[in-house]
Amino acid sequence: MLCPSSRTCDRANTYDADFHGSLVPLLIQENVFDGAGNIIGPITCRKDPDRDPPQSTITAIVPGQPFPAIHEHVFNLQVTIPNLLTGITLSNKIPPNPGPTILRNSNVAGFPPQNDVYNLAEPIELEDVNNPGPVLATIRSFPLTVNPAT
Repeated sequence: MLCPSSRTCDRANTYDADFHGSLVPLLIQENVFDGAGNIIGPITCRKDPDRDPPQSTITAIVPGQPFPAIHEHVFNLQVTIPNLLTGITLSNKIPPNPGPTILRNSNVAGFPPQNDVYNLAEPIELEDVNNPGPVLATIRSFPLTVNPAT
């Protein structure tokens, strides 16, 4: 599919974006991640409805070329781990320690990403939304496949 240099395309949609510079800001409107750990059991992650993060970005590796690019998915989240912390909703600690959650892919070939793996840029420290301060859990690794092939 041919796609103008100022746009990014997938099979069904065209997204306007200014790729003439090297940075494209993105507004994340929703996040939904569900998973399970061998020890901790089910875990749910959702966009924090009360705290807007800085903008996510796509940064061209070669200025003026839309791809390959570095995509940083930036968000604040709320987490539940019912097998470990029954009835508690966690959120990532607010800046400066350590700040919003960043999932990064350093070699995105197109947008929206398809079957791309993102990794945490930094561990996520989590605190109880109703009793902020103490760190109750830390997520050190959270590989995430975005729009996996079906």
